[in-house]
Amino acid sequence: MTENFRSLAHKPPFMRPTVSVLIAAYNASPFLGRAVNSALAQGNAVTEIIVVDDCSTDATLELAEAMSRKDGRIKVVHLPKNAGPSVARNAGLEVASGDWVAILDADDAYAPGRVERLVTVAAAQDADIVADKFSYYDPATDASSPATIGFTDEMTRIDIKTFLTHARPFGTDTDWGLLKPMFKQEFLADRSLRYPSDSRHGEDFLFVMDALLEGAKYVASDFHGYMYTPRGAGWSRTAVNYDGQVDQSKKLLLDHRLSANSRLVGLLKERIRAMERLSAEHKTQTLIAERRLLPLATAGVTDWRIAASILRQVKNKVTAVRAA
Repeated sequence: MTENFRSLAHKPPFMRPTVSVLIAAYNASPFLGRAVNSALAQGNAVTEIIVVDDCSTDATLELAEAMSRKDGRIKVVHLPKNAGPSVARNAGLEVASGDWVAILDADDAYAPGRVERLVTVAAAQDADIVADKFSYYDPATDASSPATIGFTDEMTRIDIKTFLTHARPFGTDTDWGLLKPMFKQEFLADRSLRYPSDSRHGEDFLFVMDALLEGAKYVASDFHGYMYTPRGAGWSRTAVNYDGQVDQSKKLLLDHRLSANSRLVGLLKERIRAMERLSAEHKTQTLIAERRLLPLATAGVTDWRIAASILRQVKNKVTAVRAA
């Protein structure tokens, strides 16, 4: 259940906390500058920007170092071998000095004023995690469109049941696991929380779940402050692994902090089923795009989810032809 709050207008003033923006970057030279500049544009709300180069093979490291020489707020960490976004973010967390850590993917950007707004919301509600809505960004047209996300009040409290209800594909709104929150450093340090190093896809969901299971207070703002670049734009360097996300969620079912709560177990199982469907849809679309019809037919015989996905693809095609 969500908990809505009164306006911030009558809240007392507060000491400005410091914010570290953390960017894990791999082969991000074509778009890293956009991400970093959007963080710099937050003004005094951001005290440092940590770019963690995940052993890129392009000019990402050189670009990050060049930007660092121009602005002292930019710090660069270089990993000796490619380890994925979780390990890269953990490396950034080790050196972050801010009261808060704001996550920013290298292919995304912040809207103007985003960090200041989140800091204000977090302080007003004494939150441990604070997030906002995001908009989809299209690099081809330089245009954005707001994602449909289910919290609509100025501030909304997100408990673990609410998060699990919405953190899935094929739900009533956009998957809340895609949100990019800010985290209070003190809370992370007290609970020794870090991203799961064995996860290269879906780590955001797991990290937020870990924090919520440790009692984090999560608050969201009805503001489209994050500019998310969809995978279809071709900028993402993360390898798709929906089967891995299914396995991660199944492993989470065994977590003692969750396993005794039948409601949470049921919600997590619903997420697992949704992720299994997403995996089947992705495999089907990939095989069709590659015109690998024999493997597609074989997969349809051995996996009922892929068979169902094939039927949906055929139905959509027939509908499109009739509508033409």
